[in-house]
Amino acid sequence: MRLLVYGLNTAPEPIGVGKYSGEMVAWLAARGHQVRVIAAPPYYPAWRVAAGWSSWAWRRERDRNAVHFRCPLYIPARPNGFKRLLHLASFAGSSLPVALWQGLAFRPEVVIAV
Repeated sequence: MRLLVYGLNTAPEPIGVGKYSGEMVAWLAARGHQVRVIAAPPYYPAWRVAAGWSSWAWRRERDRNAVHFRCPLYIPARPNGFKRLLHLASFAGSSLPVALWQGLAFRPEVVIAV
């Protein structure tokens, strides 16, 4: 089955939905499903991009037998309500072209939106 997972956080983030999503993707891929993930670079819980990653560039990688598309986003150093809205909107805007492309080219049978 072709699965597309769309969510802000995934592995290698160590806690919360990032850990859960990463383990779910690994489990699905290990069972033979074709899995693609659209997510942000790892930044949580520190609210800064992890070493070796960029918050301003798109990146494609293979991890745990799944293809990950990392989309850039604004990460506020001191999040508040307005900055969190900008944070989410920046991910939505940068990931929209990737999501459309994957919808047309990969043609997933299931989309899991987190």
